[in-house]
Amino acid sequence: MSKLYEVEVLSFRRGDDIATIASNGVRHITQEVATVVLEHETLKNAIAYLEAHGYSIDTSNFNNI
Repeated sequence: MSKLYEVEVLSFRRGDDIATIASNGVRHITQEVATVVLEHETLKNAIAYLEAHGYSIDTSNFNNI
């Protein structure tokens, strides 16, 4: 029986470009401009990768808990 993991998604922007990070705590995947998909060793690495490519986190869609 396989274990299910919840997935969290973070959104980033660079002008009109959108990128996301999807992470389940084990795997951390970035997707840029709908075509560039990479896996990163850690969530920190995924965030650093997008920030190094000019993206900033997009908080406009965050909901308060």
